[in-house]
Amino acid sequence: MKAEIVATGTELLLGETLNTSAHYLTGKLSALGIEVDYHTTVGDNLERLEQVLRQAIGRTDLLVTTGGLGPTVDDLTKELVAKVLDLNLELDLSSLEQIKQFYGRRKAPMPLSDEKQAYFPKGAKILPNPIGTAPGAIIEKNGKTVIILPGPPFEMRPMFNNYVWLELQRIIGPQAERMNERVLKVFGIGESVIEEALSELMSFPNLTMALLAKRAEMHIRLVARSSKTTSGEAVNSLDRAEEEIRRRLGDKVFGRDQETMIGIVGQTLKDKRLTIATAESCTGGLLGAAFTQEPGSSEFYLGGVVSYSNSVKQGLLGVSEENLKNFGAVSEEVAKQMAEGIRSKVGSDLALSTTGIAGPDGGSDQKPVGLVYIGIATSKVVYARKFQFYGERESVRQLTVQAALNEARQYMLDSERRL
Repeated sequence: MKAEIVATGTELLLGETLNTSAHYLTGKLSALGIEVDYHTTVGDNLERLEQVLRQAIGRTDLLVTTGGLGPTVDDLTKELVAKVLDLNLELDLSSLEQIKQFYGRRKAPMPLSDEKQAYFPKGAKILPNPIGTAPGAIIEKNGKTVIILPGPPFEMRPMFNNYVWLELQRIIGPQAERMNERVLKVFGIGESVIEEALSELMSFPNLTMALLAKRAEMHIRLVARSSKTTSGEAVNSLDRAEEEIRRRLGDKVFGRDQETMIGIVGQTLKDKRLTIATAESCTGGLLGAAFTQEPGSSEFYLGGVVSYSNSVKQGLLGVSEENLKNFGAVSEEVAKQMAEGIRSKVGSDLALSTTGIAGPDGGSDQKPVGLVYIGIATSKVVYARKFQFYGERESVRQLTVQAALNEARQYMLDSERRL
């Protein structure tokens, strides 16, 4: 089944609103084996929207629209879908009652214009919207399926998950081809190195592989196609490919699918009953924020210091004036003392430190922009690693956070191996 997603709304074309719905829906449809061939965005213009809808219905099996279901005159999606499919609009009394109840719960009268939202193309399957006033609908005609959904993502997503998903499974049938997906996440090596290491795997039977560059990591996306009856074979293909990738890339693969670096580090700290603290300079609190965004982080994260100035590095962390003078704030020696200093202050099992030049200014020939040192301290060892990152300021800071988390992950892995 081929699909097209049409997002309506002039605000999307003006750059005022990010179209996250197309990304979300594409992932959902792909999981069902439905190939999305087109993303189209069109403003609130009657002629242009009609043209886009006619084109989409003419070239795809499934059309999913978002937006244009509201009560105002520029909300045109349902009316134009009905026109293109040559269907009359009919009032759905159940939807009208739900809209009235929506306003009733807020002790407010329903505006007369909202009745517009209760009209649908004849024969449509209505999709309730308990969060807002705009129901969605599924219309099937002449072998084509049109799904109309509200624009706000917080209304669209539950409607899709609660109603559309099951309907699509019914429409495509049990024998339809599906896409079984797995994503492996990699840190510490670039795209070309990964491609070279995995080149032979690109031709695995019934398997496609794609490399996706993210800001602070690389993703390897594996897809194996199957019918409902052959899903086990597809999963086996994914398992074999993952096993071989991990064999070739080793600990550079840190997680898969929904796993994150901070989630893995946090869970490992919990499992080992270890605590951690942070001393930050160039990351300015981002590392500590990464830890505290994890639910239950109070079990392992004791706290941190943002030691941006040399005086704070000296006064709070015990960094020596001699090291600052001889080696500079961005140095292996200072990174080590920062990690040691915060660990002794708070009594944590591990400590991480970051010091570097995030840019765009402050670099030199000896210490260019993007130079970073990450320190780690435990009761047994204290060391620091040197990194050279590239990109704008925020990229350097985010890469530093990811690298620091990876240092903690690697340390705990290495400790486990030594036991």
